[in-house]
Amino acid sequence: MRAPERAARSYVYTVIAVGLGLLIWFRPGETPDRLISVSLFTVLAFIAEAFPVTLPRDNGTVSVSFAVINAAVLLFGPSAAQWIAAIGTIRVKDLMGKTPLYAVLFNRAMLSMAALAAGQTYVFLGGRPGTVNSPGVLVPLVGSALAYTVVNTSLIVVAASLDEGVDPRGLWAVNFRWAMPNMLALVPVAAVLAEAYQSAGIAGASVLLVPLLLARYSFKRYIDLRDTYLETMRALMATLDAKDSGTRGHSERVAEIAVETGKVLGMNEEEIQLLRYVGILHDVGKIGIPDSVLKKPGKFTREEYHEMKKHAQIGADIISHVKMLGRGARWVRHHHERFDGRGFPGQLQGDDIPMGARIIAAADAFDAMTSERPYKRAYTLDEAKREMLMHSGTQFDPKVVTALLKAVGEARQNGGSGAGRVHEDGGGEDEGQRKDETSRG
Repeated sequence: MRAPERAARSYVYTVIAVGLGLLIWFRPGETPDRLISVSLFTVLAFIAEAFPVTLPRDNGTVSVSFAVINAAVLLFGPSAAQWIAAIGTIRVKDLMGKTPLYAVLFNRAMLSMAALAAGQTYVFLGGRPGTVNSPGVLVPLVGSALAYTVVNTSLIVVAASLDEGVDPRGLWAVNFRWAMPNMLALVPVAAVLAEAYQSAGIAGASVLLVPLLLARYSFKRYIDLRDTYLETMRALMATLDAKDSGTRGHSERVAEIAVETGKVLGMNEEEIQLLRYVGILHDVGKIGIPDSVLKKPGKFTREEYHEMKKHAQIGADIISHVKMLGRGARWVRHHHERFDGRGFPGQLQGDDIPMGARIIAAADAFDAMTSERPYKRAYTLDEAKREMLMHSGTQFDPKVVTALLKAVGEARQNGGSGAGRVHEDGGGEDEGQRKDETSRG
């Protein structure tokens, strides 16, 4: 078992033990009437939990059961709310044995701890369970929602970061930063849900499931939009592959190499995601290069070489119009710079080159070297490694080369294609044409 796996498993079992202990310690002493009410809210939570939304990279899910649990805090207090969270959030697939037992128990413990934290925060800030429309309820209500969200997301992020060996801060940014405003938007729904139950019983509360499911739809649309961005990028690069079949699959491989290299370098999850997107799109500017240049099998003339160099700027211009890619446009623009300052288009040198661009440049080169092309044979892995080391400090950032070769070695050791290929990028004009014929990609 790998060290990250051991750490993640120890953490999961610790959360399960703590969550179970808290459930026993804070078990509610409900009257028969209240027990019926708590049971009904448990059913409502089960219905709301039945439609989860998967987060990016499959790092857990979110659902709108949050509003039901938050309403339970207002109505029944911390002890009852934690039991509603623990039992009501069980999913059908859990009951059918499709989820590992440790994962089922971890989720129950995690959500019950979040609900208990929400309830205790609500009481601490002056809220009185059972008096939903009392003056001054807003601050305790918002505070309890924040406590629930912070505890819930933090427990998930730590588990995922230990399992994957990534920075928890970046993982939180990718998966949950967008969710905070959406979760807080459910706070009024929780208050209205509690008020509806006090006024009209379970029938009134049930009506509130409609806006809850609409909120779930908004979550789903956001995640779908992220996926659509990625699929659009891939479709765009498939168009380029159709135009230049000699580089088919190159962009996907560069993205994978860049991502694994970024992980070795300790980049946070947000930057890793950006590396994936930019890696896929790094050569998108070649769409604007004439076929007579792009598909030329032999050495470029001076004019053709200058024409080919334009693809970096064209690609950056395209990327700059995609808001979610942010600084990725600079990475595309400068992914043909050299560490010694002899690259293009800006002749940037050393640390002046954005780190993302340095990683893409090395990944691009490694894949080109180890790929078969109409005008050259593929390098063996050992040949490609020697070539990368030979140009470390001149063409490539030495830190990036070390990280890339480590990523490639680990991928090979694990039996995956992994960070498998790299492409030579040209520097000065004559050298660029001799080495890689202007980064044919």
